[in-house]
Amino acid sequence: MEKNWLIRTKSNHILGPVSKEKVNELYKNGSIKGDDEVCSGNGYWFFIREDDLVARYLIGNEVQGFNPISEAKDVITASDNDSHEIHSNDITMVGGINLSALSEKQETKPPEDNGIVDVELNASELAVTGVKKKNNSRPRVKAHSSAAAHPIRKQNYLKYIGILGFLFLFLLIYFRKTIIKSVFQGEMTSISLIGSAHAQENLSEKKKLLDSSISIDKVNFAISTGLDGFKVVSSLNIEELVCSDLNNHVYQLGIILYPPEVVNEKFLIKLRDCFLNLPDQHPVKTWMKWMSQSHTLSKKHQDIQKTLTDLLNSQFNLITDGKLKGQIIDIIFEIPEETLPEKILKSYLYLIIGNISRSDNILRSIIQVSPRENWSKVKTSNHFYHELASEMMPQLFKRLSKHPADRRSFELLTLYFLNFYNEPSLIQLAGTIDTTEVRASMRLAYTEKLAPSLVHYLRLTSLSNSALLTALRNFKEYPLQEQSYWFWPFINIDPLISEAMNPELLRIENEDQLWFIFLLDNERLADSFSKKHGKSFLPSRRPYLKSSLDRPSDFMMALYKLIELGDINQELIDKTNSFVTHE
Repeated sequence: MEKNWLIRTKSNHILGPVSKEKVNELYKNGSIKGDDEVCSGNGYWFFIREDDLVARYLIGNEVQGFNPISEAKDVITASDNDSHEIHSNDITMVGGINLSALSEKQETKPPEDNGIVDVELNASELAVTGVKKKNNSRPRVKAHSSAAAHPIRKQNYLKYIGILGFLFLFLLIYFRKTIIKSVFQGEMTSISLIGSAHAQENLSEKKKLLDSSISIDKVNFAISTGLDGFKVVSSLNIEELVCSDLNNHVYQLGIILYPPEVVNEKFLIKLRDCFLNLPDQHPVKTWMKWMSQSHTLSKKHQDIQKTLTDLLNSQFNLITDGKLKGQIIDIIFEIPEETLPEKILKSYLYLIIGNISRSDNILRSIIQVSPRENWSKVKTSNHFYHELASEMMPQLFKRLSKHPADRRSFELLTLYFLNFYNEPSLIQLAGTIDTTEVRASMRLAYTEKLAPSLVHYLRLTSLSNSALLTALRNFKEYPLQEQSYWFWPFINIDPLISEAMNPELLRIENEDQLWFIFLLDNERLADSFSKKHGKSFLPSRRPYLKSSLDRPSDFMMALYKLIELGDINQELIDKTNSFVTHE
């Protein structure tokens, strides 16, 4: 019985060779369907649904002729034993067809009527039958036979390319920081130099206002801007201090404004020697009592402190536990959001419960307003959340910088601190944050939209002095109202000064006289304004400065100017002592 017929199923599985009688049997019992194909020898494939061809070649006795477009007979691998028959007991299922029905031998278990045997072919038998491997379909070959290499389907190529493309895209996103640093190393170096200039060699030039100080009787008074807002801090040589100096108003003010964080044992011992001889209402004695006070947290605040400490020390970027999330939300509603530490703490808590938009909005509320406005957010009491957030600031900075969400708003905040603040611990902390990504996107409209004036400042101060001044003369692009709060106090504007600035100065004098006083620290600007309007400047502002002491947000700025005028008296010391000790 000659086995020279092949069957190709709808799913492109080629079965055979089998005898014509077996194909007829499968056709009649419905095992092969209309979408299946058959062919004889080197003939052409035809569908079972093609009744005329089935009648001629399968049911009838007409022999299929040679197919001129089929492959030529493989004479290289063909063996001499062309009539070798294949005996296989391998039973598989293809497309729901039982392949055991194709077996010509009797099996121990009788085959079902609709079965088809998936006959295994070796290389020599494939050559004899001259099977056309259409659509990369192939019969299964025994694992131990010397079969020809199996072609990989086109679909598999596409699948593998898709998988590799996905992996490449994933790695590209995951290692984006490293790639940016490597590919744009030259460009990033120049940008990084701009950033380091803010914090190092050009910092003093760009923080012109914040570098000013006043020295009176061996006591130095300087401006300090940090997370507590605008403050006046003092420094003096404790070795030269004697008890009689405490009767001097300048020394009294110097001790009251001495930064508590730098008070050391030697300083306290020196004051303690003079402490007993001071009257109870002496401002220095009042300050000493305030310094020695210890504050005990309530049970509620201890629990909140523990919860926040655990959060900051954990590795979680998102809290999903319902109970803990509820506790965090309760804490968020309690935080007043008045000072910068409170805002930064609140931003982190929103971030960890998944409200990224609200978290970023809080950070943007800081960087979208002028430094003068943020300096006025001073600590007016020993508020629990302000103190707690200030202590936790290193951990808060670390967690905010490492979160997988877009960190541009936070990176801009650190640049804001580096450019408009001068408190050493804050500058050191902000300097640890990697701002490579936000610097690389500084020219993008999206970044500018986050904090327009800040981005303008960062862009322009990276230019040469001549290019910077040329840009600032374009009042349409950089309005004078923006320049007066973001540029004039922090850079050398002498070449820029002209009568064109006077209308803006008049507006500020009417709306924000305290800032007007600080702006006119520039002698050339003060001269230009006085010549135009015939006004005397600082001495005539004493009444306004004294009235500003009644506003906590303006107290320290007014105090600095009164010290500069030399108006240090008992009234000023008492008010300063009450402000510092929150009494």
